[in-house]
Amino acid sequence: MKRSLIIPVFLLSSMCLAAGCGSKNNVDLSSAHTTEAETMAQTDEPEPETEETEESASQAEGSSRPDSSRGLSTSLETYTSGKVSIQYPVVSGLNSADAETAVNTLLKDNAISIIAAQGLDEAADSLTVRCEIVSADRQRLTAVYTGELTASGAAYSTAVFYTNTVDMSQAEDVGFSTYAEPSTMAGYVMSDGCQFDGLDADTEKAVREYVASQSIDAYTELFRQADFPLKGETFPESFSYEKEGAIYFSIPVPHALGDYAIVVFTPETK
Repeated sequence: MKRSLIIPVFLLSSMCLAAGCGSKNNVDLSSAHTTEAETMAQTDEPEPETEETEESASQAEGSSRPDSSRGLSTSLETYTSGKVSIQYPVVSGLNSADAETAVNTLLKDNAISIIAAQGLDEAADSLTVRCEIVSADRQRLTAVYTGELTASGAAYSTAVFYTNTVDMSQAEDVGFSTYAEPSTMAGYVMSDGCQFDGLDADTEKAVREYVASQSIDAYTELFRQADFPLKGETFPESFSYEKEGAIYFSIPVPHALGDYAIVVFTPETK
């Protein structure tokens, strides 16, 4: 009887010790694996060769391409001269070298056209413009530009906003009238149902009050002159683009309200 009782107790003690040792080994291995993985990640991560390469990689990681864009790639390059810095898109992988050259020339020319249109002195006036490629496939590319302009001797900087949608097959600009009728959008802007993008409650209230002081005729003409290509030598005061079925377009507002406001028009707000 005594032997039969001693054996189970001995076995139970052995099992408990084995379980305790196994648990300790698991913790130690997990810690070692984590440390090793972190060390490998730090060692293997390549440093960006240039600022342009880093921008291109970032753009590629953040992009989502439809099937029709397979083989098409986009990146960002930067025009710099004096105190002026402007990012612009570059595409590759189009069906022909001629088409690729035409599209890239149009994109760059439009991006930097603000310099001449605003009469900027690149040595004295400071302009920084960043570009976001909103969408790109073999049919169209849409880029949104935002930045800041400080003219020499100016008391303050002004916010900059413009866009460019390009028909990839024709290497031509796609403008406001492609999305909507200018007079219809003018009426929408002055209506109570107008929606704005990214404004807090106080700013939106002030913007609506400012808009109410304008006229439908003034906004109609503004939208007729919107977007690229330039209509004359002046830079448009309104730019537009389409995203996920909604139309986004800018209107000028006083500097105290941000220099521009973005209006959003969707089928539901007709």
